[in-house]
Amino acid sequence: MATKKVRTVKKVSKPKKPSKPVVVLEPERARAPLALPFEIDPQKIEASLNKLKDQVVTLAKKGRYTKVRFKFRGKQLLPDIPLAAVVAVEGATFYWAGVLRAVVFTLAGRAVIDVELVNDSEKKLAAGKEALLSGDLDEALQHFTDAKDMDVENPAVHLNLGIALKLKGDHPGARAALEQALKLDPRGPFAHEAERLLKTLTTAIVVAS
Repeated sequence: MATKKVRTVKKVSKPKKPSKPVVVLEPERARAPLALPFEIDPQKIEASLNKLKDQVVTLAKKGRYTKVRFKFRGKQLLPDIPLAAVVAVEGATFYWAGVLRAVVFTLAGRAVIDVELVNDSEKKLAAGKEALLSGDLDEALQHFTDAKDMDVENPAVHLNLGIALKLKGDHPGARAALEQALKLDPRGPFAHEAERLLKTLTTAIVVAS
């Protein structure tokens, strides 16, 4: 009885497409504005406004704040005002002082205004991430650098700056930024990601050499 030969046909697997590099960005950690209540005396309104300006200057020296926000009973009275505009002039002559005066006179008594010092670096950080994901490294680096100038103690800024510098090929700059992120957040999620990236950076340097 004749036997039939069975010929096996091997399937040729298609070559795998190279995977795209994945940029890991850290979880957000938004910083709340520094807020303080301030009472304005209608009998001494000019002195109250100047005292308010002095307090803003004192608090601004303790952190990286870029804008001042005035609220009354939870509602914002004015658009955010650049910090420099508030501290550079006399409170009695600036336009925001007129709004505060109007509030006091309307109430016909003492008014407690909530003053918030706002750090705008988070917006720059978000813009930098968007630029990084779209592939525009130069724009991302500019945003991250601006964010660092606004808040030099934010580990998220240094971490993202390190990522962008690494992708740009600036390994010394990337190392410095990642080490700073590790220093500022030694036990948090930023440190974990910074350590991982520093290891890959070291490996890349060894391979290149």
